Amino acid sequence: MNSGASSLSPTPLDDAASVSMTPALEAETERLLSQRTRDIRFSPEMVRAYRKKDWPQRSKIARAWMVWVALISVAFVPISYLLAPEFLWLTTAISGLLVPALHACAYLVWRKPRSATVEGLTLILLMSSVMISYGFLAVAAGGSDYERFLTCILYVNTIAIVVFSVDYVWTLALMVCSTAIFFGFEIFNPAIDLKEAIGTSVFYAMGIYAATIARKTQSILAQKAFLMSLRSQYRSDALKSANHQLEILATCDPLTGLGNRRSATDHIDRLWRDPAIPKHCIAFIMADIDWFKRLNDTAGHAAGDECLRRVAKSIGESVRLGEDAVFRYGGEEFLVVLARASPDLAWTIAERIRSSVEALAIVNPGIHPLDGFAGVVTISLGVAFAQEDAAPEIVAKWADDALYDAKRCGRNAVFLSNAHAAADDTRHSQPAAAQDRPFGDEFRKSYGLVGPTSGTDAASPMQRIDVLQEDRGRR
Repeated sequence: MNSGASSLSPTPLDDAASVSMTPALEAETERLLSQRTRDIRFSPEMVRAYRKKDWPQRSKIARAWMVWVALISVAFVPISYLLAPEFLWLTTAISGLLVPALHACAYLVWRKPRSATVEGLTLILLMSSVMISYGFLAVAAGGSDYERFLTCILYVNTIAIVVFSVDYVWTLALMVCSTAIFFGFEIFNPAIDLKEAIGTSVFYAMGIYAATIARKTQSILAQKAFLMSLRSQYRSDALKSANHQLEILATCDPLTGLGNRRSATDHIDRLWRDPAIPKHCIAFIMADIDWFKRLNDTAGHAAGDECLRRVAKSIGESVRLGEDAVFRYGGEEFLVVLARASPDLAWTIAERIRSSVEALAIVNPGIHPLDGFAGVVTISLGVAFAQEDAAPEIVAKWADDALYDAKRCGRNAVFLSNAHAAADDTRHSQPAAAQDRPFGDEFRKSYGLVGPTSGTDAASPMQRIDVLQEDRGRR
């Protein structure tokens, strides 16, 4: 059953889509953003959320850097042949084979999310191994190439500190290892003395430390940007939730859960604009609970509300799932909109609704046996079919007129409107009997049902609809 109320699907988030927001994360986000940027310190839960969100970008940058360094290392082999052809075999082994192999291993590690420890150790082992390899190449080359090799590889390590987004402790560890390796090879450089080796090492250490500070600042700013994206995420979620609730309040009846009158209008407008659904196959069933005011006055509003809920549920269970729509149209009035329906089907559904409500056996203490009615809640229904030249409001009026015909003729009945069969509202005809009578000839002709009105045709379900043909202009 389509209740007629609009439903909103959850929309995917953009920046922090992989982060599941919790009240603890929201509170921590607000607390951290209220502090100075340099004082931002993540809790373990926030660290996990940040690393999960930041991993794709961090991994792509690191792996791209590894690929380029490996390619540059291979390209260095023919260049070294021009500079030092006597060390071609050593350059080929280190720069052409060993260094690309080390970067390939690190590349495989960084293909999947790892712990912060694994990422940091991978960075230190990779860059320390590369630096030591080129250090031995510098020792073998000697002369001016000695200093050149060490300076170049230290420069590469400095770039790695800036490029690799790892915890600050691992960045500092890489700085210490790079400076220590550089100093270790510098003190064995025959071209300089110890004091010059120390001075050069301190000078380069200061440069690397500046790179670590830049890396730390970049990480803090990235963390703040992450916090801002989290704030935008949960505020956007709250706004979407509020809009969803407003949409429900605007289109759904809170008591019964059915669509309200506004959603009924929207649904009918869509049907009227749909060229795939012929107008003569659209039917309105207007239903009203009999003697509901007496129930409210005698049993109280709580009992009345419970009656409305049970009747609404019964109506919803009596229609076709996915084809028909049920709405609460007024206080105790309901509207059922049928699409692709025939007169027989409309009568079947309306009669099913009537009998199912009566079968609920809801006691109405406001009805006395002396009144000539059963002491249970019943419902009266009016059915009307749309026509090509009739607006939805006119069809609703026809169904409403048929409903009040059922009310006036005893209640707990189904009446089919035939007001649309007349050319105008000045039509006068004799009323038909309430039960087990065929439709009027005008209605039968309008639906192509001309034929005998006795025998098997007289016993059809369509002929059991209560028909009242009288001048509604007098009401």
